[in-house]
Amino acid sequence: MVQVMDHLTIKMADNCTVSKSDFIFEPSAVGKHTTTAVSLGTVTGIAIAVALNIVLNLKCFTTKSAQIIIRLDKKNLLRTLVLLVLVLMLPVFIVLILFGRCYKFLCSIIIRRKDKQFVRFLESFDVFWYLEGDSVINILGTIESDSTEALVENMKHKLEILIHNKTSDKIFYRKHEEYGFFYWRKNDFIDVSEYVEILDLPDQCELSETDLEDIMADVSTKPLPYNDEGLFKILITKQRVTIDHNTKEEHGIIFRIHHSVGDGFALIEFLCESLADNGQSHKNAINLSEFRNSETPDELFNVIRKLCDIPLCFADLVLRKPDENSLHGPPMLGQKHFKWTKSDENLLVMVKEIKDNVGLNFSDVIATAVAGGLRNYFDKTIAHVPDDVAVIIPVRYPSSAPFKNGRNRLNNDFTVTMFDLPVKEHKNLSTIKNRFADFRLNNEYLANYYIIQLASIFPKEILKPIFFSSQATLTLSNMPGPDVLSICGSTLKKMVFFLPLKGISGVGVSAFCYGGVLRLAVSADAALVSKADDLDYILQGMVDEIRRMHVLYAKK
Repeated sequence: MVQVMDHLTIKMADNCTVSKSDFIFEPSAVGKHTTTAVSLGTVTGIAIAVALNIVLNLKCFTTKSAQIIIRLDKKNLLRTLVLLVLVLMLPVFIVLILFGRCYKFLCSIIIRRKDKQFVRFLESFDVFWYLEGDSVINILGTIESDSTEALVENMKHKLEILIHNKTSDKIFYRKHEEYGFFYWRKNDFIDVSEYVEILDLPDQCELSETDLEDIMADVSTKPLPYNDEGLFKILITKQRVTIDHNTKEEHGIIFRIHHSVGDGFALIEFLCESLADNGQSHKNAINLSEFRNSETPDELFNVIRKLCDIPLCFADLVLRKPDENSLHGPPMLGQKHFKWTKSDENLLVMVKEIKDNVGLNFSDVIATAVAGGLRNYFDKTIAHVPDDVAVIIPVRYPSSAPFKNGRNRLNNDFTVTMFDLPVKEHKNLSTIKNRFADFRLNNEYLANYYIIQLASIFPKEILKPIFFSSQATLTLSNMPGPDVLSICGSTLKKMVFFLPLKGISGVGVSAFCYGGVLRLAVSADAALVSKADDLDYILQGMVDEIRRMHVLYAKK
């Protein structure tokens, strides 16, 4: 269930207040009755949708001679065909689901008897991030510290305290696999030295922010602790980072955390509540516990509409063609390039003023900037400029409270949807606004939500081809963050995050607000981008597009 959260605000620097709902795509509210109806009435919904789809897509119009001509276009014929196939295949799907549940139940009995450290099976959304591709969220920043050694020792002590804290037990779990199913194990002994390390580069006396990007490219290929069964790693550079106007010594800091631990909001909450110093997070960070699911039942019409839309979205997903452009197609190599905006230019204020004057949300402005960045990249690399580029957008659903019975809920409460971002016509504001308006009425996120639920039923050999990402070019995520965080007495000065890359969707773009500064970041697999400097075309194009829109649309 999703509740639109219009009243929560996050106070940033320069007296800029940004609504949390501006940062993420918020689908319309879906009540408890809707979810139950969708879960139990899928078969009925598909049957209804087949009939309604045929009727509603018979476009009738009267000619001058008063003749009524019935027109059925090719796309809707294909949609109807796919829906009919789905209906015919329903008995097979039901048998497979029942068989999958029985197989998992038998495996559960065997695993529990064999492994005394068994905790529980991974939930469907956690499994999703273990199926294929890179699934580690990389967070890069700088932190003030006079002594790297002292900071690392203090962090180890902090983690030792967290080991005995029931609100953070999941962070120390280890992933294991048997019979195609993933499950969490809880080991009796935890060596915190595996999770926090000093990153020493003896051939360099000082580091630039560009050096941090190169370090990230190297670190991102390394396994997580305990032969990649661990879930996070913290690295702090021994060498200081040279930044203009430094008042204190700063070092590079890299947080690497597996996405199965939780979604972006859950991870920020964990960082604020568990790792940050006392009193640092509660005042300025996102307070997700304020959000509650709506208990108001949806109207009957909305229930029926959603039941009909879900199978239609299934059909559209089957029929969707993969993108064709220079940033999409080849298999991933696993080696990535990273870039982030280093200037403290107040992009946050500019984006806020744009959205307030053109009727777009924060996320809409960021997506428009991405279109400008892609256009600049294709132009600079002399590549074909596609009309549209498919973008994967994470959607928080259901929006549940992060605390339950006093325990911190490190969960993946999300689904995904795809948006066709206009690249050639990204400067046409009416096109952009119409696209986003239609996008918010689309129930594809619900269809994907129920598809992802399959990950809790079947073994990975069946799931991998189902969830292989092959249609979209890039993934886009933007998140609000806290104002200032201090860890073990050391202040985090800058922070940005890089998205995991799945399948052959090998480009990730993120926007993150920290300390009142909006920073943009992009990562791409080396199979698509030969050198990291080419990613500057995307970032510079995004910044230029924000500036252009600000000049045209922001009130002076």
